[in-house]
Amino acid sequence: MGTEVGNIGEMTPMNPKAALVLVAFAITLGQPNKGQPEPPVPLPPAAAQVAQDFLSAFSRNDRDAIKDLLPTRPENLYGPCPFAGMPTLTNPRADTRTGAIDFQGPLLDSGLPDKGTIILRLVEENSLRTWRVRQIYWYEKLPKGADLPDRSPTAADRAQEPALRRAAQDFLQAWLAAEFERMDGLTFHWWEVPRRPPKWVKMKGVNLSARATTLGGLRVDFVAKLRVLGFLPKNVAGNVWLVEEDGQWRVRPLTFTFFF
Repeated sequence: MGTEVGNIGEMTPMNPKAALVLVAFAITLGQPNKGQPEPPVPLPPAAAQVAQDFLSAFSRNDRDAIKDLLPTRPENLYGPCPFAGMPTLTNPRADTRTGAIDFQGPLLDSGLPDKGTIILRLVEENSLRTWRVRQIYWYEKLPKGADLPDRSPTAADRAQEPALRRAAQDFLQAWLAAEFERMDGLTFHWWEVPRRPPKWVKMKGVNLSARATTLGGLRVDFVAKLRVLGFLPKNVAGNVWLVEEDGQWRVRPLTFTFFF
């Protein structure tokens, strides 16, 4: 995975305005394709419990609990590639150690929008800095003011754009070829990096529903009930992707949506 460039174990300070912007971002990300609704399917109680446990652990930054809920085999950790072919990558940008690049292309699962953003993290491996994929978000429309780089602000950041694009391309090529071990080496394992619990948001409950998917496993849509800044109620929608491994339900950590 490599070592994250920056302060390990520290949560970036979050002001109230930024908190609300990110909650708005979460509502938009990962929404099913509005033109092709998917039918609900029964949600096994064991799968529902795992989804709820994962969301609860994520909301409080409990990385040890999260790791216990993830698949152990790479083919289950990442799952089948949702893209029908290499998507078009546009607008690479870097801001110190966070990178982003937009994608658009046909998908094999009608429940996902055909565009989104790949988030990358700059890490250090063998005294060299390299980009690794952290998260993939699908969305219909990116909210104005979402907490992602919209450009590369410095010359040093702009110089990182070709490497950032190559990292995203390498990851997608490996996924399309089902080279899961290679994918794992191109991924930033955010779940292995300690984080302090956020003080500005708490999850108070969650509603779950399962949807059919052509990508293996089970897609669970959720509406999480949050308490922001200690007093403001807010609902956040998204989804998690579950897969059975050795008789236990597990969560795929790269394609779930719960961003704040």
